[in-house]
Amino acid sequence: MRLAMDPTIAQQVSRSRLAREIATTYVAGEDVETAIGKAADQVLKGLEVSLHPLDPDAVDVAQARRVTAGLCTVIEKLGSNPAFNGHSEVSISLAALGLRVDDGLARDNARQICHIARDNHVAVTVDDEGPDIHDQSHRIVMELLDDYDSTGIVIQAARHDSLTQVRELAAPGRRIRLCKGSYTGPRSVTLIRPHDVDLRMAACLRALMVGPSTVMLASHDPVFVALGEQLMASLNRPLEFQMLQGIRPLEQRRLVDVGHQMRVYLPYGHDWYRYCTRRIVERPGNIWLFGRSLVERR
Repeated sequence: MRLAMDPTIAQQVSRSRLAREIATTYVAGEDVETAIGKAADQVLKGLEVSLHPLDPDAVDVAQARRVTAGLCTVIEKLGSNPAFNGHSEVSISLAALGLRVDDGLARDNARQICHIARDNHVAVTVDDEGPDIHDQSHRIVMELLDDYDSTGIVIQAARHDSLTQVRELAAPGRRIRLCKGSYTGPRSVTLIRPHDVDLRMAACLRALMVGPSTVMLASHDPVFVALGEQLMASLNRPLEFQMLQGIRPLEQRRLVDVGHQMRVYLPYGHDWYRYCTRRIVERPGNIWLFGRSLVERR
């Protein structure tokens, strides 16, 4: 990651016409208006949307407040457009809201966002951004749930304690996003072997589906999409599928066409190079996933 984010390398790649063209497949734009326009197009096609600003981690109070103000503006724009009513979400980063500066700062900013989102009928999910701030993030999310019970929480199956989280967090109507997560380490926190992660992912999904929570399956893996559909049919209960923009768009369309709820994750902002690089560095298999999607468009 340090090599990829070297200023000289980052600048050269970011200026590359090819890199920018590829990025437009997976990033909804560099500005808010472009991102909302793409989100509206997705909703028109029958998909749900989750907008995520690509803001770097805040290093001071002023930066955290600017990010918060920007998110509030996005939420108000979504709320003022009838097309998004009940179909939009924002995925927020507590680090961008000031978590690395002060826990209380991030909590207060997140509360402000959740309050405005509730008034504008926009959902909020708090991302899990890594093992170094997981415990801090988790405490803040649990506090948010006391007053904003529709706040979405993320469980990364790759964590050793993922099944414990499923049991502790399951509650009627609680929105839980399940993803594989990063399994590049550290070994003390996450599973390393992809096969072990897959087994844990399946166990977590089954446990969530027999529980009372609202389940959101964030995966492009055909095995888990099929497992999700099978569990929906056998248990006679709904499930929301979630995928990144640009990954398996025809499969996203198929899920909508057969009557399932499908949400597209739409990152946007100027920091697209860091976003794409981090996706690849954390899980090198994403190189294959991104490359195949460019060729197959499935």
